Amino acid sequence: MITPCHAWAEKLALRREDLSAADQAALDVHLTTCPACRKVLDDYTFLDTALKALSSPAVKPLPRLILEMDDLGGGEVAASFAEDAEPEQWQRVARHSRSRPVRRRMLRMMPMVAVASILLCIVLVSSLYYTSTTTGHAAGATLVTFQKHSDFVSAVAWSPDGHFVASGSWDHSVKVWNALTGALVTTYAPAEGRSDGGGHTELVDALAWSPDGHFIASGSWDHTVQVWNAITGQLITIYRGHNEEVSSLAWSPDGHFIASGSWDHTVQTWEVFTGVHLRTFMDDNNIYGLVNAVSWSPDGRYIASGGGNNRVQIWDTQSRSNVALFTYVYSYSDPVNTLAWSPDGHYIAAGGRDNQVQIWDVRMGQPVMTYKGHHGEVNSLVWSPNGTMIASGSDDHTVQIWNVKDGVTLLTYKGHSDNVDALAWSPDGTRIASGSWDDTVKIWEALPGK
Repeated sequence: MITPCHAWAEKLALRREDLSAADQAALDVHLTTCPACRKVLDDYTFLDTALKALSSPAVKPLPRLILEMDDLGGGEVAASFAEDAEPEQWQRVARHSRSRPVRRRMLRMMPMVAVASILLCIVLVSSLYYTSTTTGHAAGATLVTFQKHSDFVSAVAWSPDGHFVASGSWDHSVKVWNALTGALVTTYAPAEGRSDGGGHTELVDALAWSPDGHFIASGSWDHTVQVWNAITGQLITIYRGHNEEVSSLAWSPDGHFIASGSWDHTVQTWEVFTGVHLRTFMDDNNIYGLVNAVSWSPDGRYIASGGGNNRVQIWDTQSRSNVALFTYVYSYSDPVNTLAWSPDGHYIAAGGRDNQVQIWDVRMGQPVMTYKGHHGEVNSLVWSPNGTMIASGSDDHTVQIWNVKDGVTLLTYKGHSDNVDALAWSPDGTRIASGSWDDTVKIWEALPGK
């Protein structure tokens, strides 16, 4: 647990508008040199913004009840009241407390009845909400459509808690949405007009949500990766290590590092909050090695990359050598567009321009499955959280869910009218977010119970 400086702990817990101008200025100076306080402030800001974004409660509290005091229960209350009351006021209270005994007994029961009623309402509302969100929608049914992008949607990411979805677009923006209601939470706006130096000047082609859910990394054709607060949009870091378009991102499982793939033929790793460059992985023997996809292994040791050289390469992040540990030939001539590491770390799925998806056994270095259900090139892949299914998005405008063991197509989603360029499976496995060149993001029901 990160602990702020003792002198600033109390002021960090307050909203900025509750501080004096002098305290605001002093805090701003302190935050530039203290990463611990900066992290704590980000946590407070995240929680405060999330609370403000909550909708009003559906169950309204009952009016406060004014109870009459009786000869038994009202004695102690009346006595405490009498200490400060004038004699005439006390006489009125005493007379009132001795009247209408039947009504007094009924009033004694009212708090218990009110509490029971509130509990019953909560149970009923919770039951209805659970039923409406877990049943009542057929597999493949569109639940929510996000329509505020003005150009192709090329990246989507689901928050680790399942409450939010982020989408990146050719309109240079990233938007964060409430995954259940479709309400727009925040927009990480293009660079024009921003005063903090953040925002992208070109299309956003990659997104990755931090494991703790507080931050988003966005990669752009402006050659940068930017890390920012997922709810407020406040800029944290800009990484400028690439000299060509950034096409793909992967956050390390421990949340400390990011791997970024670029059309400059490199995969680079760097520290999230400082932007300090750590390693560069590059295939020096192939001039067509544009990197289109990166995926970090679940144990954090390996990075898979794929791209224009029609190969999938596995890099060891703990080795001093920058030579690929394994190289898998995807196909004879077609580039790799997308990669996804299985949740257990045993397999890698790769999709490309030959309309197919290949699954490789990482330990054996051999292909174990080829899926041929699409009629257009495969742009995006995502494993189900339990590892039994894969969803693949294609230029044929569909998303297909299929069984990993036998390649049987379980569901074909046809909700988009253009290429499907990005996919994300919800952490609970019940829904999928898909981004398309029809400028929309759609949330839809995956296979029930999977």
